[in-house]
Amino acid sequence: MIKKVFAAALFIVMIQSQFLFSQSYYDFELAAIKFTGNNYFSESELKANIESKESPMWFWKFLNSFTPFGNEPVYFDSSNISIDKHALREYYRSYGFFNMSADHFITIDSTNRTIELSYQIIENHSADFGKLTLFGLNKLSDYDYARMYGEAVNIDSSKQFSESTVQSMISSIQRFLANNGYVFGGYDSTIVIIDSITNRTNVDVYFSTGDRYSVSETIINKTGKSIDQINNKLINEITDIKPGTFYNQSQIDRSELRLLKTDLFNSLSINPVLSDTVNHTIPIEINTTIGSLNGLSPEIKADNEFNYFNVGLGISYTRKNLFGDARKLSLSTSFRLIDILHLGNIFASNSDSTNQGVFDLNLEVEQPFLFGRPILTSTEVYLRSQKFREFSENSYGGAQKFDFEMPTHTFITLLRPFLSIDITERENRIDFTSGGSDNKIGIEVSSFTPGVGVELGSSKTNDILFPTSGNFLFFTPELFHSRTKYSFTLNQIDSLSNQLSSSITGSTYFYRLQTGLSSYISIDKENKSVFASKLRIGYAQTFTVSQDTIITAESLIPPNKTFYAGGSNSVRGWKARELVPKETIEYAGITTETDEIRGGTFWFEGSFELRQKLHEYFGYAAFIDYGNTWNGWKQMAIKDIAVAVGLGIRVYTPIAPFRIDFGAKFYDPKDNKMIFKKNFLDNINIHFGIGEAF
Repeated sequence: MIKKVFAAALFIVMIQSQFLFSQSYYDFELAAIKFTGNNYFSESELKANIESKESPMWFWKFLNSFTPFGNEPVYFDSSNISIDKHALREYYRSYGFFNMSADHFITIDSTNRTIELSYQIIENHSADFGKLTLFGLNKLSDYDYARMYGEAVNIDSSKQFSESTVQSMISSIQRFLANNGYVFGGYDSTIVIIDSITNRTNVDVYFSTGDRYSVSETIINKTGKSIDQINNKLINEITDIKPGTFYNQSQIDRSELRLLKTDLFNSLSINPVLSDTVNHTIPIEINTTIGSLNGLSPEIKADNEFNYFNVGLGISYTRKNLFGDARKLSLSTSFRLIDILHLGNIFASNSDSTNQGVFDLNLEVEQPFLFGRPILTSTEVYLRSQKFREFSENSYGGAQKFDFEMPTHTFITLLRPFLSIDITERENRIDFTSGGSDNKIGIEVSSFTPGVGVELGSSKTNDILFPTSGNFLFFTPELFHSRTKYSFTLNQIDSLSNQLSSSITGSTYFYRLQTGLSSYISIDKENKSVFASKLRIGYAQTFTVSQDTIITAESLIPPNKTFYAGGSNSVRGWKARELVPKETIEYAGITTETDEIRGGTFWFEGSFELRQKLHEYFGYAAFIDYGNTWNGWKQMAIKDIAVAVGLGIRVYTPIAPFRIDFGAKFYDPKDNKMIFKKNFLDNINIHFGIGEAF
């Protein structure tokens, strides 16, 4: 009896002391949370998985005091400690640490009224995967079971146990069932048996397939403003869901995406009617809301293209379902004033004046299928007129693209053949030296360039806006025939005036290759810190040349088909298109001091970038960029590779990340000097952009 009374009294004292302890520090801020003994997980990863949170820095508390931004102070709450320990144990167990334990202690600063909470982690050893057994898949044929196992099962007995790996396998098997007619197939439960002797986990996973169903019919329900102009036959042709075929969820997702690409629908859903199954068949219901088929959108433009602050106006018109078949016509035009902060007379005809501007006119027609196949075709026609201090250029042309819809589980995810025609007229004024005197010469370059090519790509990233794993590989081969004309005009009469008074024309076949690889690796398990890298290579080379002997073969490749480096998506220490070859090309017997007419025929660049999300909406990036262009791959030299370093600010929105990058010229191949030997501020360029740099 005495023991019972003593135990009850002790229990009451413990409860009261815990109550008094939790109450006595209710106004103490939780200044820091620390971990010791954690070798497998970083401190930031563990902090993200517990209930207790650190009080924010003074700046965020100050900002919160008078704005909707910032964060409130966080006060110590001892009741969260038991929750934290349980969360830590579960987090470690999900990675095979079944014998992990945790203890805690606190450090109190009465003067500053703060508390530091520390957790001592004892991880012990992790368990590996053992035997995997799948139950409930008896209705699959041997062929389908083998396909499912090859596509979905990713458990390796030589790897450490991971709950996320098991969950990924379960999701893949569920997807396989849904894509092969098992509408009601699903996951039931998982049993993990820990073998303490071999330190392995045997995993038993239970599924239920249900019966296999085929599509009986498609039911189309339409609402909206323009329902009379979109018939059911068109919707059926685009979705391409045929009665009699096995139910396939991936095909339904694809059909939904095809319909959305037509831009005809304000809302759209495709779902099986689960309540109307007869004789192992199931109907598919398509619910759509059809909006207006005409749209007119004025816009105000502001950007930093060409590394200037540019402002302009634009307007676009869209006509949907043009002549039927879900064809979409888009017509847009815009005008921008370049470098608005130093605006001069924009109507002056002298290219040396301060006026700068760009006029664009674009027309595009899209349709979702070709010859009855789901091939998105687009026909584009464009016109662009540019006026800069250094040059003026008019270009126009068009392209025909065929975007093939690739099957799932293929390496190639992008297949887009195209035909193109480009006509470019460009005028430069450059300096050259002849007979010891300085002269100015006007060079007009006009080219007509038809071509054919194909865009090939393999995208294996896990996210479009903020990828944290995977890679993207692309390869674009192109073949062109170009006819180029050079016209020369001297501003000063000298001994060369006679030989430069005529135009020179040549033609050539040339190919252009571009390839690149982007890779993304998460360096924490929260996927908030990502190491990203890219590599880009381009090369253009002539085949045959028919020309006047006074023109070099490289000069017959039109300037708009050569390569440039520098800018917000390139080497960010330099302005857009600023990195061109140092070595020069001879034009009609005249060698310019700098290559002001064109880019290079060989392009090499890359980046390393550390991206860190500090908040759901904010983050930063630290980067190193490198690269340049040359006139041929044989001219490439290590000493000519420009290197930039910098920091960037990221604002994450549901649409896309917005960024500001501050890039500095770490090594400039123009004078072979490092940044330490120059004025730091004179070597910085600021770039604005939408979306990540790559």
